Formats: sequence, structure tokens, C-alpha cells
Amino acid sequence: MNQYGKKALEHWRRYAPQRVEQMDDPETFFSDLGLEISGQISDLARQLEANSDLSLAMAASSRETGSRYLPEVARRMTARRVAEEVVMDELVWIHDPSLPLDEARQEWEETRASDENLISWAERIQDAPDLMPATVDLEQKAKDWAVPTWFLEGLTSAEIPRQYANEHQEILAEAANVRFLREVR
Repeated sequence: MNQYGKKALEHWRRYAPQRVEQMDDPETFFSDLGLEISGQISDLARQLEANSDLSLAMAASSRETGSRYLPEVARRMTARRVAEEVVMDELVWIHDPSLPLDEARQEWEETRASDENLISWAERIQDAPDLMPATVDLEQKAKDWAVPTWFLEGLTSAEIPRQYANEHQEILAEAANVRFLREVR
């Protein structure tokens, strides 16, 4: 059983032990689920890596730094992390059935932090560059918002942050999906 199957089994034993007990062969079920998860993560990560917005932004970033290796590694790691989160949310985590997913999403959209907050944050950084967070803080903000660190760096260095955000709307939309899925699990 791979790491994903083990995580699924641990989660289900904790949150739905009766479902695990009712299975004829939980070992096989979670081994197969782990393989399915692994395959879907690989497929989604490749799709995210091939995303033209992601590739263009990373290429621009690598021209600025003069190195292709680190931005490429960061892009691939981000794609993998996002893919893991999305697939695990879809296939493993047991959700609260009290509210249908579409209603939960609508409620979340009405109460979530707006992308405007991120744009305002970038504009404040530009107005006072000494407010630029340390790398660790920037990485945490990227994790909290479910966006790649390079996206935040690009947003803060863009001449017009709102325009940069509009040009990368696909990334913001995917980040919103990831944040929603985090909250409903």
C-alpha cells in the first residue's frame, strides 16, 4: 500500500471506522485507492505543469533570475502539491453531508476573502517596499492563498498588480477551488 492509501486508511479509520469495518478487504481497497490517487495526482500535476499561464509566468521569472533550474523545480513542486490536495479532497477526505457541495460552495463564495485583498496587499507592498515579507512569510501567504510563491512575487513586482491578477485569473480561480476544498473536508 502506497503513502496515499495509508493516509486514506488512517483518515477513514478515524472518521468513518464503521465503513472500514464493513469492508470485506480493506487492505485491497485502500491499496487500489492509493494507486488510483497516485495516478490521478500524476495526471493533474502534468496538466498543471503544462498550464500556459503557469509556464509563461515561470519563464518570465526565470529570465529575471537568470536561472531556469530553481523556478522549474518550484513550478513542478507547486503543481504536484496542488494536485495532491485536489485529488485527496476528491477521493479520500470524508465530507460533511449536511450541506450539498454546490450550496456549500455558494456559501463559501459569499464569505471568503476576496482576491481584492491580495491585490491590496501587493499594492501596499509596492507603496512601502520595506513591508515585503520574509521568504518564510511569503511562502506561508502562498500556502494560505493556495497560489505559487512566484505568483505573489510577480504580483508585488508588477507595474499594476490588478492587471497582473487579471492576467492570471486562471491561477486565482484554481486557488479558490483549492481553498474551498480545504474548508469543506
